[in-house]
Amino acid sequence: MRKTFMGYARPDGRYGVRNYVAIISTADNSNFIARRVAQMINGTIPVCPCFGRGEIGPDMDLHIKTMGGMGANPNVHSAVVVSLEPALAEKIAAVIRATGKKAETFSMDECGGSIGCTEQAVRAARRLIIEASMEQRVEVGIEHLHLGVECGGSDTTSGLVSNPATGLVADQLVDAGGTVILSETTEWMGAENILLKRAVTPELGERIVKAIRWYEDYIKSIGVDLNGFNPAPDNIKGGLSTIEEKALGSIKKGGTRPIQDMLTCSEAPGRPGMYLMDAPTGGVENTTALAGAGCQLIIFSTGKGNPLGNPIAPTIKVTGNERTIGKSGENIDVDLSAVITEDMDIQAAGNILYEKMIDHADGKLTTAEALGDLEIAVTRIGFTV
Repeated sequence: MRKTFMGYARPDGRYGVRNYVAIISTADNSNFIARRVAQMINGTIPVCPCFGRGEIGPDMDLHIKTMGGMGANPNVHSAVVVSLEPALAEKIAAVIRATGKKAETFSMDECGGSIGCTEQAVRAARRLIIEASMEQRVEVGIEHLHLGVECGGSDTTSGLVSNPATGLVADQLVDAGGTVILSETTEWMGAENILLKRAVTPELGERIVKAIRWYEDYIKSIGVDLNGFNPAPDNIKGGLSTIEEKALGSIKKGGTRPIQDMLTCSEAPGRPGMYLMDAPTGGVENTTALAGAGCQLIIFSTGKGNPLGNPIAPTIKVTGNERTIGKSGENIDVDLSAVITEDMDIQAAGNILYEKMIDHADGKLTTAEALGDLEIAVTRIGFTV
């Protein structure tokens, strides 16, 4: 098994699997600027949130942490931050600059409206992408990889094939000194006893259970029956019967190694190892949080299919469902359906997925990147005021 990948060295000692110049919009009222700049400068990528204005307190703190975290991600060479006004842009840029990277800010208030802001941001992006083009990949150990593991469109093959194979990759990476993050707190309901046993301390185990209970209590408090929407209709159609069955398959993505800590949404881990992240279940929100936490790659296990990709962290789609390959195979990067159709050993499937992960770390495009099926959504924890 390969123990190295070809990455781009960053000022903070991390290594990127891509070399983006990110055009980051601070809020929905400047997204059109970011998209316009990215359209004009080849090699740049727009990062556009759904909200970003009217948030207060912890809600705004999370927005800044996530947007800044994506710019600070090792896959980003440098950033251009665009906004309606300069204050929020500077706060997000400060997170990026803390890693030693360049982050230039432009606001419509100071640049003369949308046209002036676009013009100045384009000039900066042109200069930065040329600088980025001079960077060369270097060989580096896989201990420098931070991998996010995610699932969506789950069915019976998810728990039998793609999730266990992802878990084997997670174990291999952790054993090599790398880092893995498993998120989606509500997807652990019914399997918390297994996660509890893997926690490195009793206190951490209590925090894991408490996080799950918080969601259960919240759902009850608003008078909603969890069984009414989880498993979701597509999960049920795919053969999943209960939330416990879904959870037992879901947590297999995280392998078997000790859990070092439970991170908050978009929080970067402080040392190598296996981590949980307390974050909502939505696929776009989760991949955004994983990218904001510094994951260079995301393995996205899917049963019935899900084309979603993240613009900052290449999102590797893997399935064990032969029907999904036949129906929407162009959205899938790794086909492991032979585990069911040809009796392939699950360890062999894990080895295949591991090698494919290294291919994408070395620069191979994912299907989501090639098709442009890329989106972000920063989790909201409060009301707009």
